[in-house]
Parts: sequence; structure tokens; C-alpha cells
Amino acid sequence: MKKHIFILIFLFNYSQTNDNFCIVQNQKDKYIGLKRFKTAQEFKKECNGVMIFKYKKDACRIFTMKDMKFNVYIKDKHTTSYFKIGEDKKVCGKEIKEYIK
Repeated sequence: MKKHIFILIFLFNYSQTNDNFCIVQNQKDKYIGLKRFKTAQEFKKECNGVMIFKYKKDACRIFTMKDMKFNVYIKDKHTTSYFKIGEDKKVCGKEIKEYIK
């Protein structure tokens, strides 16, 4: 029983803003990203439909929707675009937001 509780806490290690948006800052949680949610409704319930990825460096990186279960919008320091299941996108900035409407 203790093992299962630890795993749940470990998998859902993110902080939240006053608006209940989820913020991820460590590398493992960034990798898991939205894959932790099975549906868009679950994402909306847990994170108010917004996940913010925070980075120390203002750089470009590749985000992937390879294993995702729902489409989202993605916003970096330059653009906002629709991010579909199976796509890869180059995004830039210290803060990247993925969200649903």
C-alpha cells in the first residue's frame, strides 16, 4: 500500500498557481508533461486546463505530442499555435504554456 501511495505522489509532482494552473520545473516532470492526464477533462480539472513549463535558460527546444491523448494549444515567447497529437514543435523561451480552451 505504501508503495502505491509513493508512486502517485511521485508522478504528480507539480506546483500550482493561484489560478490552479500546473507548473513543472524539474526535468522528469517536464518529460511526463501532459501524458499524466488521460483526458482533456482530467487536465482541466487538475490544472484548470493550463500547464506551464519553466526553464532556467531562454533557449529553443523540441516539444512532442507523440504519446498524447488530446490536442492542446502551445505558447512560447514568439507564437501561439495548435499542437496536435503526433506532432513535434520547436518552441523558444524560459516559459512554455500548453493549454486547452
